[in-house]
Amino acid sequence: MTESENTTEMPTPPGTPPSTAPSGPPPPPPGPPPHNVGWAVASVLFFWPLSFSAFTHAFNVYPLWAAGNYAGAQYASDRVRRLGQLSLWIAGGLLLLLVIFYAIFLLVIISNGADWGGGHRMRYRD
Repeated sequence: MTESENTTEMPTPPGTPPSTAPSGPPPPPPGPPPHNVGWAVASVLFFWPLSFSAFTHAFNVYPLWAAGNYAGAQYASDRVRRLGQLSLWIAGGLLLLLVIFYAIFLLVIISNGADWGGGHRMRYRD
């Protein structure tokens, strides 16, 4: 070996481990994210227009994960949960509006003297 061949190699500083190339198989992929189908069912029960998108995303979780698109599968899973929660909040808001309008309706009826007949009663005299 000549002296010029030794100078091309860079010595490692003392105290640093030697560099190792990655060896062995790559790490296994993370497990599939939850499908959150329960939230999709909640969207059917509480506000059905959102259920179409919720079920589409729920059914895309596993195919995206199997294709290696882990971020896309996680996004689809999170989207299903958000749509289900949104449908629950919308249904709660609509129920609250219904209760408010029903209370206003009852207050108007009671304030008018609760004349359920509308004032068109005929009285018969003998």
